[in-house]
Amino acid sequence: MNDRILLPRRALAAATLAAAAALPARRARAQAQAWPQRPVRLLVGFPPGGSTDVVARLVAQGLAAAWGQSVVVDNRSGANATIANEAVARAAPDGYTLLLSANNLVTNPPLFRQLPYDPERDLTAIHTVAVSPNVAACGSAQPWRTLAELVAAAKARPGQIGYSTSGIGSNGHYGGALLNLAAGIDLPHIPYRGAAPATQDTISGAVPLTINTLGSLIGPIRGGQLRALAVAGPARTPDLPDTPTFAEAGYDVADTGVWYGVMGPAGLPPDLLRRIEGDVAALLRQDEMREKLLSQGAPPLSLGAAAFAARIHEELPRWRAVAQAAGIRPE
Repeated sequence: MNDRILLPRRALAAATLAAAAALPARRARAQAQAWPQRPVRLLVGFPPGGSTDVVARLVAQGLAAAWGQSVVVDNRSGANATIANEAVARAAPDGYTLLLSANNLVTNPPLFRQLPYDPERDLTAIHTVAVSPNVAACGSAQPWRTLAELVAAAKARPGQIGYSTSGIGSNGHYGGALLNLAAGIDLPHIPYRGAAPATQDTISGAVPLTINTLGSLIGPIRGGQLRALAVAGPARTPDLPDTPTFAEAGYDVADTGVWYGVMGPAGLPPDLLRRIEGDVAALLRQDEMREKLLSQGAPPLSLGAAAFAARIHEELPRWRAVAQAAGIRPE
C-alpha cells in the first residue's frame, strides 16, 4: 500500500522538478520573443558618411521595420573604432546595445599595445552583413592614371606622397604598408578618424592618395572626383571593371578587403542571440536590402553566429602575420 502511494508521489515530485528546471528556458524564450520593448542602439566606430556608417544605417532601417522599434545609429568615432568596441563590450547583454563592426576588430590588435577589450572574450559575433574591397584612388587633379605611374612618382619623391585612411590599424593602413613593401616605395600613412574625412581631403587635394573601402569611395569615383588606380583584392570588382587588382598591376599585395557584421556584448542569452541572428539573416534575404548593399559597393555576406565567430578566430593571427610582414609596429 505504502509503495503504491509513494510511487505516484515520486513521479509527481520528478515532474515538478522537471517543470521547474524548464521554467528558466521558457522564460528566456518568452523574453527573446517579446524583445525589443524600447529603442535599440547600434554603435558605429566611425563618423557619419563612411562605408561602415552607411552599412549600419541600412541595417538599422531594416531591423527597425522587423522589430517595430527604433534602431538608433550611435557614431562613437576614435582610435579606429576602439571607443565603440569598448562601449559595447562593457554594455549589459540585454540586446539593447549592439555594434556594427568592421574588421578593424581583427586588424587593431597587432597595432595597439593595449586594447581595453578582447575581441573574442568580450564581444559576441551575431551575423555578418557585407564585404567591400579596398581601393587605391587619387584625386582627379592628380596626374597619375595607373598604379605604375604612382609608384614611379613615389620613387622619384620618396616620403612626399602620402595616403589617407580611416585610421591606424585600418585595412587601408595595411594596404598602403603592403604596397610600400611590394613596390619598394615610401608612401607616408596619414590616418583620419574615419573614411569620410579621409576621402574628402583626398578629393580636395589636401592628400594626394587614399586607400579605403570601395563602399567609401564608390560615389566620388562614379562622380569623377576620385580616380581608381587599383583594387586590393583577389579579383576585379564589377563596380570598377576597368580597374586592375594590385597583382594585375605587378605588385603582390594581400587581400585587405573589409567585412561588416552585427555584434553584441559577451553573455547574450542564447535565445536572444538566435533571435537577432535570424532577423539579420532574414534581412539579407530581402532583394531590396541586397540591392542597396550592392549599390554601395558592399556585396552581402551571410555568416551566422558560429561561422562569424570562427572567422574572427581565424583572422586574428593572420593579421598579426600581415602586420609583421609589412613592418607595421604597435602604436
